[in-house]
Amino acid sequence: MMKKFEQDECLLMAICQEDTCEQTKEEMKKILPFLKHDTEMTALVKGTLEKMEHLTEEEFSKMDLTPYLTELLEDKEWI
Repeated sequence: MMKKFEQDECLLMAICQEDTCEQTKEEMKKILPFLKHDTEMTALVKGTLEKMEHLTEEEFSKMDLTPYLTELLEDKEWI
């Protein structure tokens, strides 16, 4: 059963999204060293990775993360 992901978790997955769940998790792991001084972001990444451990490839492939990226790209404040 797929766990419910929060909006920030979905946005993180969208930013790091690759073709598969495993590849996406690997991309997320790559950013952890850059977050060593940001405890909130580190917790977000680690918590999302933990939830993703229970996500099957089929469930991941059915997730539509595009709206999260679209929203981010439309929000010019973060640039």
